[in-house]
Amino acid sequence: MPDDAPYPPRRRRLLCVSLHDVAPATLPACREVLALLDGLHIGPVALLVVPDYHGLGRADRDERFCDFLRARARRGDEIVLHGYFHRDPDAKTRSLRDWLERRVYTDREGEFARLETNVARARLLRGLAVLRSAGWQPSGFVAPAWLMSPGTCDALGGLPLRYYATRDNLCLLAGERRIHAPSLVVSSRSAWRRALSIPWNCGTLARHVDAPVLRAALHPADLRHRSIEALWCRLLGTLQGREIVTEGDLAAAL
Repeated sequence: MPDDAPYPPRRRRLLCVSLHDVAPATLPACREVLALLDGLHIGPVALLVVPDYHGLGRADRDERFCDFLRARARRGDEIVLHGYFHRDPDAKTRSLRDWLERRVYTDREGEFARLETNVARARLLRGLAVLRSAGWQPSGFVAPAWLMSPGTCDALGGLPLRYYATRDNLCLLAGERRIHAPSLVVSSRSAWRRALSIPWNCGTLARHVDAPVLRAALHPADLRHRSIEALWCRLLGTLQGREIVTEGDLAAAL
């Protein structure tokens, strides 16, 4: 499907599909994931852009990357702020739960997991400035690994954003309304995680099959593994009767 081709007509219950960790460094893998989704006629997609992924270079300074995302945005894809560096440089963990969240659930990728309000706000504003420099006006924020400190939640107040998302909810900043929207997501960084992702996601889908809103969160590394690619095709095939919208579309309609 060419870059500017329109998506097929929408249908019934809601499905929000997102691609996380979108950055110049991950662009080849992002292209592969989006090609898979295009082939399944799934879109529009929320593109979760990291302004300076792992400190490898600002997104707005890579014209090839910007041109690709602009073409996707013309088709209806949404540009979403996804952290700033994505990495969590803090080596210290404060509790067993903290260690499990930041070292097991995610491998030092929870950038906003423990930030104080002033630091989180400065980084959010910096990220918004980078995306706006490329010509994008994001209305949503998703923290890396969905991990957000209380300071980050406080920092979002008063920013020019409509919503943020957690793993299980879409949260509207105006009125602090929460929409239950559970996510399907896989972990592909080890063999045991990939194996566990299959029954976990099938079970999650079975539990929430009648939910008004479901979300599917893909990552650039997912298609490195045939088992995970096959899992996504299976899950998305099961959900093909749903109307596909972005979180931004949904937030604007509420």
